[in-house]
Amino acid sequence: MFLLLLAAFATINVQTKIDSVIVFSDRAVIVRKADILLTGSEQLKFSDLSGMIDDNTVRIKAEGLKIGEVQVQRGYVDKPSGRVKELKDSIQILEDKITSLNNDSKVLDAKEAFLNSIKLGSPEMLNKELYSGKIAPETWRDALSFIAEELTRVKTRQIEIDHQKQEVNKRLDALRKELSDIQSIIDNRKEILVETSANESGTYPIELSYVIPYAVSWAPYYELRADPSTGNVEIDYFAKISQRTAEDWNQVKIILSTATPALAGIAPEPYPWYVSIEEIRPMTATMSMESKASYAPGDRGFEKAEIEVPRIETGISLQYVIPGRISLASGEPAKKLVLYQGKIPAEFEFYALPKVQEIAYLKGKLKNSTDYVFLAGEANTYVGGEFTGKTQIMTIAPEESTEISFGTDERVKIKHELVKTMASSSGFLSKKEKKEFVYKTTIENFHSREINIKLVEQIPVSQNKEIEVKVTKIEPTGYDENKDLGTYTWQPKLASSQKFVVNMNYYVEYPKGKIVTGLY
Repeated sequence: MFLLLLAAFATINVQTKIDSVIVFSDRAVIVRKADILLTGSEQLKFSDLSGMIDDNTVRIKAEGLKIGEVQVQRGYVDKPSGRVKELKDSIQILEDKITSLNNDSKVLDAKEAFLNSIKLGSPEMLNKELYSGKIAPETWRDALSFIAEELTRVKTRQIEIDHQKQEVNKRLDALRKELSDIQSIIDNRKEILVETSANESGTYPIELSYVIPYAVSWAPYYELRADPSTGNVEIDYFAKISQRTAEDWNQVKIILSTATPALAGIAPEPYPWYVSIEEIRPMTATMSMESKASYAPGDRGFEKAEIEVPRIETGISLQYVIPGRISLASGEPAKKLVLYQGKIPAEFEFYALPKVQEIAYLKGKLKNSTDYVFLAGEANTYVGGEFTGKTQIMTIAPEESTEISFGTDERVKIKHELVKTMASSSGFLSKKEKKEFVYKTTIENFHSREINIKLVEQIPVSQNKEIEVKVTKIEPTGYDENKDLGTYTWQPKLASSQKFVVNMNYYVEYPKGKIVTGLY
């Protein structure tokens, strides 16, 4: 809080500090506070505010004060941004580099012109010198070789300079664009004027709030660590927050909200929903061509809060109140804040579809046993301390279950072999052809513990009554069959170093001379 002595009937600058921020998915409510000492009627001025403020959202609260007219107008920058100076200095260094490279290029051009002038005059001079016997042929040969080597060096250096200039210009363009973007935000400032009146002299707390749209956002982010040996998944639930409001947040209180103010304003009204019969018109050659064209075929670095962040259900949304106070400068990379950290029991199994990939995937089925709603978001997955990939999780409510893939595991080896294939017909006059397939799939567990695995084998499914697909051998038994998908599923338990082998034979019979697609 700031304490200012304000002279009566004067326009006084009020130095406020951002106290709290409510962050939505695409905007933020900024709350500034100050303590002021008033003796009567005053006009207060809040200067050097972000030019991105939504003027219609400006609110002034001051208990015990009468608030009069509030005006929002264009302001000015009290002090230049440090980032602007950094960018200008970096741009100047690169511009000097371009100037130096251009000077080097001019020197090389002059050297090349000189060497070419010697080369062009050499034949006539060479003939005269050799004829008069003033110089040996070897000397001239060395001289011409030197000129050629120097020209090569000049050309090579010119190419290097051109490449360097291209790289420097790319960096210059990026820095100039960033500078332009920052200046367009920072140089565009606003100030707020408000008339106040106090019945008696005293110190009054004043609160200024406003909305800055489309410059602040937060999104859920997870790090999920599977530990099959203990049957747990460690969940680190973060909020990634970024802001480009042209106002730095220094030690502010942050509240995250799942509400979407931009979408929640006006309820839809019903309108007539008409249906009609479409008139079918003859298709011309032009229309046919147009139709064909139209229809042609998640680093653990974070700013740690607490294990559990208080959350508030507001009826239509959730709010997370981040403990403590957070600093986040405008334009700074997104900051991760911990919302929850804990372990949830999970059932793990491996999954394999060898027909598509000879790879085993680790999956964990877990139930949200916490009071938290885990919002949909991006997640990095780990098995133990090893990063296994990225995934996307959907919203998981308390007591709701979900299945998460934790990536592949090379300690479960899978081999899917086409042992043999045979083509035959039923005789000389036969109208049918038959192709037989013999497959063998082997899964081996190289873990030091027992694992569960779900193995899915698949055969073709006929969509034509002239094509017959039939399994002639399948072992072992104990599988689940899905005729619509043509799948056979086993769910064995494999001890360490144990193998599981599936043998499958089937044939496809179809009219002779026809081509069947999708067999391989």
